[in-house]
Amino acid sequence: MNYHTVITANDLQPGSMKSVRAAGKDILLANVNGVFFAIARKCPHMGANLCRGKFVGSVVTCPVHGAAFDVTDGQVIKDPKLLFLKMKAKNAKTFSVKVVDDQVLVGLE
Repeated sequence: MNYHTVITANDLQPGSMKSVRAAGKDILLANVNGVFFAIARKCPHMGANLCRGKFVGSVVTCPVHGAAFDVTDGQVIKDPKLLFLKMKAKNAKTFSVKVVDDQVLVGLE
């Protein structure tokens, strides 16, 4: 696995998320109580930018159809909904993250 530096650890405070780019991939990087997690920035439902959604605890909610994902493991917490229609979403793709000398690195295959 190849790791790519995306930010310094101080650039993302606990309880916040940020859009980063590594090797041409758009990634949502989140800091949950001092631990960093990375998932694909595009919602697996219809491709909306999850970084424009709401982030509470470890859950990011898509700003378009309300699908919610746990950034720690990419699992769907809440399926999307359009008016009265409930739909199914796939889990979000996750990436491994490590911190080395205050640098946050995301692993890509």
